Amino acid sequence: MDINNLTNVYNQNPTLQSQYTLQQYLDMFGGSSTTPPTTPPTTPPATPPNQGIIGSNINQYQTGGGGGREGYNPYQPNANVNTNYQPNYDYRQHIDYDPNLTATANQKQFDMYQDYYNKPAPSGIAKAINTGINMIPGIGTIKRGIEFVGNTLGKYMPVNQRGIFENELRGSGVFTDDIGRIAIGPDGKYNTPEGIMAGYNANQMTDKTFDKRTETITETLGSKYGITDVDDIQGIIDGTITDEDIEAKYGIKTNLTSNLYNINLAKKAWQKSKKKSQDIFDFEVEKKKQAAIELAAKKSREESARQYDPNVHGPNNYGLGSDGQQSYDSGQGFGVNATTGGPVSNRSGKGRTDYRYGGRIRNYFNGGLVSLRRR
Repeated sequence: MDINNLTNVYNQNPTLQSQYTLQQYLDMFGGSSTTPPTTPPTTPPATPPNQGIIGSNINQYQTGGGGGREGYNPYQPNANVNTNYQPNYDYRQHIDYDPNLTATANQKQFDMYQDYYNKPAPSGIAKAINTGINMIPGIGTIKRGIEFVGNTLGKYMPVNQRGIFENELRGSGVFTDDIGRIAIGPDGKYNTPEGIMAGYNANQMTDKTFDKRTETITETLGSKYGITDVDDIQGIIDGTITDEDIEAKYGIKTNLTSNLYNINLAKKAWQKSKKKSQDIFDFEVEKKKQAAIELAAKKSREESARQYDPNVHGPNNYGLGSDGQQSYDSGQGFGVNATTGGPVSNRSGKGRTDYRYGGRIRNYFNGGLVSLRRR
């Protein structure tokens, strides 16, 4: 790590100056054999013209270089960071569905907790705005087209796993910027479980990301402050030993102890969000698979109805067979595999030849496959 870059970032960042001395800030990244000036400027130096936003390269030493983006500093409070959490109501109903109850009984349970299990209804103002938009010439058509893409085509689009994960992080109070880095929210607090990992790309982090920072701070506490007792270090991490305890025992006061504790809390919260987002991702993937199955079945029924004439083919229509042709109980279908050279594609009344015993019906919430039995 470049000590000069770290020092420059600190000297130009009032938020960091208000929470740490320069040496405490450097200690979080392993310190340095060369001790820089420990007295930060009283006021940040003026930004020269065309210099850009101060600290825009801060992510370089956080992520190994190349990860920074011009014009944004994740350590600065930013009111534009997305803080809006969107619960997945379908997933909530799915995981809390009780198979021992009827569908009606389950729905009653969900209705008892409307805010948790059901998406809020549009407010009166939202309805009025929506009505007004629909009345604008040309806009209503565009709006319906957008809704079609979101509600219909969206069922068949790939699932955004990163988007799900970042949404679950927001639900735990951890915010990210538009390229996925953890960022300080509008309150501007860094030394918290939500802000302590600011600058790291949330989706690229692993358990080792947290462990490495823990090891670095632990080494600094030992080499610089003489805190080497394993039980004391573990107590700091667990929160059973406070800053006051450390000050009383070692006669020192440093934010590194609270940093260590907050990193541990941040790790647990990150793991929980990661696990939940994976479960939601799997759930959404399965939903899309089901939607594809239902779409294929619908198209098959529509084509079957188009080909079927009860006056010619008899009363029983079993849909399309694996050869793409109609199947009928009467034996008068369009199948090219008929032994007589005629249109027979349904043997023994089994129905569709590409689904054993007539196909399958899937009940999503009840989670089962029901095979139609031989007639």
